[in-house]
Amino acid sequence: MPKKMAGLVAVLLLLSIFAFPACNMQRRPGPTNPPPSREVVPEVMPNTDQFNNDNMNNRMNQDNALAEQLASKVRTIEEVNKATVVVNGNQAWVGVDLKAGAGARLTEKLKTKIMEMVKVQSNQISTVYVTADADVVTRLKNIADDIAAGKPVSGFRDELNDITTRIMPKVQ
Repeated sequence: MPKKMAGLVAVLLLLSIFAFPACNMQRRPGPTNPPPSREVVPEVMPNTDQFNNDNMNNRMNQDNALAEQLASKVRTIEEVNKATVVVNGNQAWVGVDLKAGAGARLTEKLKTKIMEMVKVQSNQISTVYVTADADVVTRLKNIADDIAAGKPVSGFRDELNDITTRIMPKVQ
């Protein structure tokens, strides 16, 4: 029996040598998944471009509505025939066409009256520029028409600065 036992042990030994490695995990490269993105995306993130555009459009619409309201009010002044107003933030540019006759001209008294009327109508406005110069009034009318058509007032910043300089030249 010892020979049988030795044979049995040898067979078991051979089986274990060949059988057990099959049970071990084979180490083969498997499919590789890309590493997770490091970008953190919040679940709900407002479209900031849309938000900024909406704010800009709302501000433009408010300024445009205020400009029209102010122009209507300035037209109620006896000496004024037509008025155009452009509003940008806390500034307003007022161009007036004065009625003919009765010596109507833009005096300091009339200019002050228009400035005060604009400031009373809107506590938002702190600076008012008033002119009756035909060229400047035409430029203001063109700017107001372009803004009403949807162009941003920021596109007219240089022109408004030029108009301001013409209305109130800098003293050197």
